[in-house]
Amino acid sequence: MFRHSFLALALAAMTPIVAVAEAPQPGNSAVPATPSSLTLTDAVDRVLRNNPALQAAVYSLRAQEARRDQAALKPAWHATLEAENFLGSGSLRNGRGLETTLRLGTVIERGDKRTRRIDESDSERALLVADQDVARLDLLAEVARRFIHVVSDQESIALTERATALARRSVELVEQRVRAAKAGDAELGKTRVTLARAEIAAEHAEHELKSSRIALAATWNAREAGFDRVDAAFYTLPEPESFDALIAGLERNPNLARFASAQRLEDARIAVARANRSADISFNAGIRRVEAQSDQAFVLSVTVPFGSASRAAPFEREAEQRREAVDAEASGVRTDLYRTLYAVYQELLHARTQADTLRTRVIPESERTLKLTEQGFAVGRYSYLELVDAQQQLLTVQREAIDAAREYHLLYVELERLVGRSVDTAAMEKNS
Repeated sequence: MFRHSFLALALAAMTPIVAVAEAPQPGNSAVPATPSSLTLTDAVDRVLRNNPALQAAVYSLRAQEARRDQAALKPAWHATLEAENFLGSGSLRNGRGLETTLRLGTVIERGDKRTRRIDESDSERALLVADQDVARLDLLAEVARRFIHVVSDQESIALTERATALARRSVELVEQRVRAAKAGDAELGKTRVTLARAEIAAEHAEHELKSSRIALAATWNAREAGFDRVDAAFYTLPEPESFDALIAGLERNPNLARFASAQRLEDARIAVARANRSADISFNAGIRRVEAQSDQAFVLSVTVPFGSASRAAPFEREAEQRREAVDAEASGVRTDLYRTLYAVYQELLHARTQADTLRTRVIPESERTLKLTEQGFAVGRYSYLELVDAQQQLLTVQREAIDAAREYHLLYVELERLVGRSVDTAAMEKNS
């Protein structure tokens, strides 16, 4: 069912799309897409439009833009009204010695602090965007994984239907042998038990499929699936790139890209801390009214704090150490990503070998064996146990083929997530 890779990721203007389409399988006819079918592209589109976490991210960015406006504010002007000698005795009685002063003041920032604050806010926004890219990538990977599980559950339904059909066929064959007095009622009872168990397994598979549909729909904040089936090419496995090519693309991983934003943020915080070496000057100017002489006078005051450089030093050290911590953490994450990529790639290669071998060699041979066993059982050459064994062997390898295909696509999802790949959906749809 999956003919292409799972995930379309564009980190800045992320337009994540995945393309999958139904393809005919040996022994099965292709099911045409219907209005109630869903492709992975459709699922991703619904998530991008309706997922609450993505919607919340928009408000977080708007809040950050408001914080930038806050950082750009200049120090406010303030007014001060002072009254001296408004009560007293002797010559100062009844306000005769009253002096009133009206001042206007502000803070004169030095060290280009306002620009540094704006730079810090811009860097915080860039880091927020990078974190949102990481979250979006993880969300899209989760959408793809849930989509894969729905497809796998659909295949499981088909497998249980085949198992039920085989059980019914066994009942018919044993009934024929019973009528020909070549088998007893006990053998017929066994086949009927097998049929009942197959029907139970089919019913359970239906419930599993319903649950996986709801799990997928939950990613776009829906309580009902709204689709009957998903449309995908499950058994056509996309070809992975070489490991060297994947390593070259590892730097696109948003988890690494965010460290560049984190480093810029810490650099901006260092700049803010260093700007605080320059003391701000508090400036006040105004006019004073002296009632005793009915005179006015201008007043001016300037306040300069001492020790700004020494007070800024510990903040500088903190910012510098945080910057070093980001560098060290980035190095560790890069190494861990390489290790994870290598492990996923090896598992992917194994899953491909397993899936291809099962579908090209093991399943055809099991089908041939079952056919020969059924023919031999009909004429008494093989026992009922040998027939059941041939049936179970075929069903087991078909189950393994489903599991191997599902595992391959899940690993491919993780591989693309690790390298932050962007998929050209339109080009992939042309190849459907």
